[in-house]
Amino acid sequence: METMKHLLTQSVQRAGVAASVDATRVVAAAERVLDAIFTPAVATHMKPLYLKNRTLTVSCSSTTVAQELKLRESDILAKLTETLGVSLVDRLRYFS
Repeated sequence: METMKHLLTQSVQRAGVAASVDATRVVAAAERVLDAIFTPAVATHMKPLYLKNRTLTVSCSSTTVAQELKLRESDILAKLTETLGVSLVDRLRYFS
């Protein structure tokens, strides 16, 4: 008997929405990763928005916050890969 996870994975792939599901997983994981890496005072000023072409776009409330994000980019990407169990993001894009 097949597991529920396996059946869901097959259904998602057949429906052609696997990329959308992965993007949603990345954004949700990024919120948790940013909360873990940064202090609450800084993390509240960052909001992961979407994943496109393996690039995660994050909105920052100021250039100072964007700079903090850039300085920790490699840590964030490593933690995202660890959290997701697979590498889905190659770089961060941010704007303030």
